[in-house]
Amino acid sequence: MNKWLFSAGVLSLLLDLVHVFLGGPEIHNPVLASNFDPVLKAVLSVVWHGITVVLLVNGALLITAAFKRTLALGVAWTVIAQYTGFSLLFIAYGALRLDSLMDMPQWISFLVIVLVACMGLRNHLKT
Repeated sequence: MNKWLFSAGVLSLLLDLVHVFLGGPEIHNPVLASNFDPVLKAVLSVVWHGITVVLLVNGALLITAAFKRTLALGVAWTVIAQYTGFSLLFIAYGALRLDSLMDMPQWISFLVIVLVACMGLRNHLKT
C-alpha cells in the first residue's frame, strides 16, 4: 500500500466534509438566501455541489490508487493537476480581488493534499 496516496485520499475526503459542513453554512446557504437571480443561484449550486463531488471522487480514487499500483500514476497526476489549479485560483482571486491570501485560505488545504500526493508519486516511482 502507498501510505502517501492513502493519506492524500483521506485528506481529500476530510476536506470534502469541511466543504459541506462548514462551507455550506458560510458560503452556499447565504447565496441561496440572497436576492440573486434564480438561474444564477442554480448555477452556483451546481458549481458548489460539483466541487463536493470532485473532492469525494478524488479522495476515493486516491485511496483506491494506494492499493492498486496500476492506477497510481494517472490518479496522482490528475489530482495534483486539479488541486494545483484550485490552489492557484484561490491565490489569484485572493491576491487580485481581495488583497489578501487569507480571506480565502482554501489554497492551503489543496496544496497540502498536492504535496502529500507528490510524496505518494515519488514513493511509487522509487519502487
